[in-house]
Amino acid sequence: MSQIQALRFTQTIEHAGGFRASVRVRDLPPYELDEPKDLGGDDAAPCPMDYLLSAVGGCLLSSLALCLQKKRVEAPLAMDLEGEVARNEEGLLRVVRIRARIRVGAAEADRRKVEGCYEIFKKYCIVSASVAQGIPLETELVFGK
Repeated sequence: MSQIQALRFTQTIEHAGGFRASVRVRDLPPYELDEPKDLGGDDAAPCPMDYLLSAVGGCLLSSLALCLQKKRVEAPLAMDLEGEVARNEEGLLRVVRIRARIRVGAAEADRRKVEGCYEIFKKYCIVSASVAQGIPLETELVFGK
């Protein structure tokens, strides 16, 4: 178990016209944001919802991969994510649900280990556990590619 007690993450986001923005994280190359055309953007880059799904999915995948590594299970992992947006009581659009379908290409002999990891891995994912406090997060484990 990690001995880290606290972490801080920072980034700078600069408006780039319209609904576009440029995001700088540490010393990494900047990446772009835009909104889809349905929301007034040009759909020239992923939107914040896309990045929210990536953050949740990336954290889930990393947490599951760590558990499988500790159990000495080598298997391809992939995930399909879906975010649902709907209007709330005030008529404002909000994320109302995130679904993650986790695909594991594990050998039959490793299925029990994979299922064991699936039962516990979510509580170790910083991002998804935090997001799930306000947005329902459903996960499904599927064997095969």
